[in-house]
Amino acid sequence: MKPKIPTVKVPSDECFLSIGQVIEDGVVVDPGIPHYVHKGEWVEILPVMTVKEVMQISRLQNASEEGNNLGENLTQLCAELSRRVIAWNWTGLMGETLEQPYQRPDVLEGLSSEELMWLMTASGTQESSDERKKGSVKSEPTSLGKVPNQASLPSE
Repeated sequence: MKPKIPTVKVPSDECFLSIGQVIEDGVVVDPGIPHYVHKGEWVEILPVMTVKEVMQISRLQNASEEGNNLGENLTQLCAELSRRVIAWNWTGLMGETLEQPYQRPDVLEGLSSEELMWLMTASGTQESSDERKKGSVKSEPTSLGKVPNQASLPSE
């Protein structure tokens, strides 16, 4: 099945796992050593988040404060994310090819939390605003942005 909107192929070179990270009282006191486990790999993703996905992210952010079920929230987030992550060429920590993630939340549940967080933000960071402006054409204002000419308004 072909997506109705263009997908984005995002290089995964910046996705890393921190080994030896130390957190005390919710604060990272030692960031550990980053290991870039997906250098030369990519993810093809739909660049649109569903409302359900945004709600799951919000629940995760509030989970520690509200005592919500973290595991259930992560499971639901993986289900939503598996609808946007169309394909990849990712390999596991032992170099084996990972199964394709589309409609497979179980595949996403096998990732580290750092890989999952990277995937959540991947579609929003594939290009800078300057790159986005290159080749774009200035659009006309919408009807909300147009001010009617006073002369053309009906008189009372």
